[in-house]
Amino acid sequence: MRMLIFFAAWLLLPSGLHAQSSAEAWLQDIALLQQELPKRHPDFFQRYPQKSFEADLAKLSANLTNKSDLQIALELQTIVSKAQDAQTRFDLAPLLQQNKVIPIGMGWYADGLYVSATIKKFGVALGKRVLEINGQKTEAVLEKLGRFFARENIEAVRKEGPQWLRFPEALRLAGVAKDDTLSMLLVDDKGQRFFTKTYPIDFQKDKTGLQPAQYVPKEPDLRWNPLKEIYSLKWLEADSVVYVQYNACFGHEMALATGDSAMAMQLPPFQPLADSLLHLLDAHPGSKLFLDLRFNSTGNNAADGIALAERLGAMPFVNLPNRLFVALNRYTTVHAVEIAAAFKAKTNATFIGEAPANRPNHFSSPGNLMLPNSRLILSYGTRLVKALPGDPAVLSMDVPMDLPFAAFRDGKDPLLDYVRKR
Repeated sequence: MRMLIFFAAWLLLPSGLHAQSSAEAWLQDIALLQQELPKRHPDFFQRYPQKSFEADLAKLSANLTNKSDLQIALELQTIVSKAQDAQTRFDLAPLLQQNKVIPIGMGWYADGLYVSATIKKFGVALGKRVLEINGQKTEAVLEKLGRFFARENIEAVRKEGPQWLRFPEALRLAGVAKDDTLSMLLVDDKGQRFFTKTYPIDFQKDKTGLQPAQYVPKEPDLRWNPLKEIYSLKWLEADSVVYVQYNACFGHEMALATGDSAMAMQLPPFQPLADSLLHLLDAHPGSKLFLDLRFNSTGNNAADGIALAERLGAMPFVNLPNRLFVALNRYTTVHAVEIAAAFKAKTNATFIGEAPANRPNHFSSPGNLMLPNSRLILSYGTRLVKALPGDPAVLSMDVPMDLPFAAFRDGKDPLLDYVRKR
């Protein structure tokens, strides 16, 4: 998923409503969750004591009166998030879509929180840095919203926190808002400060100013090329850089290995790309590899990437400092984190960018549990990935480099520029 999708997926349209679940129905669902989740998860109580989990569920069960389905679901999300496992979470989209949504998208950049997508009605906020929300500093607001997602490390707050600023019910529960309004103190590029308000729009009644307003990078560098593929290779001859975008952990070979021939027919093969990049590195001794794992947030297997790390690590004239570069950011997740950890362990690659929001050692390969009455679907990790020794909270960067908002706005890529100049 690319930057624009992360920060511009704010336009949630209402879906069909369903009847409010009864307290008795919720009690049955909560009892099932308490029984089944610890049995299915490899180590749910690793960072969340069983007594605390059961006490939190008991407290919620005793206080269901006058709460909406969404309020109860948000409380459940708060509870499971305490396990600090990003793969264990509820799919709240169906409920959130039935309630009010503020049409605004924000993202955290090197220089703070910015509005990167909204509608023309609120277009004055586009591209501005957010200093305060409802009279509270942005960092404090994101900390409060941290109750709704697993905080495996500090990057989780910067990745997930801004996405929750669209949902008034969540804002109220977190103590960020008292109503449906976001009152924001903004600052522009010239340092001028001003206030503005955003709020939910009735898209059926209010027909004015509803066109999307968002940034589409101009003169984009390779990272912002809108024609995305699962993975691609480009030989930047002028810079002697082999540039590989690895956007998702899918592949023809991996699908065949799991017996899914139908899926394999729809996926490109990875091995020809791996052979080509190795050939280029071998044919051009002074060339560099730039492996771009930023925004690689989906997939079902890390095997291809791990095998590539092993092949590169076994090539003494390629596996050299300042020749292999791996780019990550906070949106690099699960299988891509596993690949990155393999490069960390098996090669002399230089890691540049932002640390992923997932721990290097994490739970992967999610399973699903549907609560029968509310129909809420819970995802949970089923496999422990032990990628690095110990239990580090973050995958460390050799060259930490956050993306400034101006670089995103202008379609520039400071990380690729860094490798080009090495």
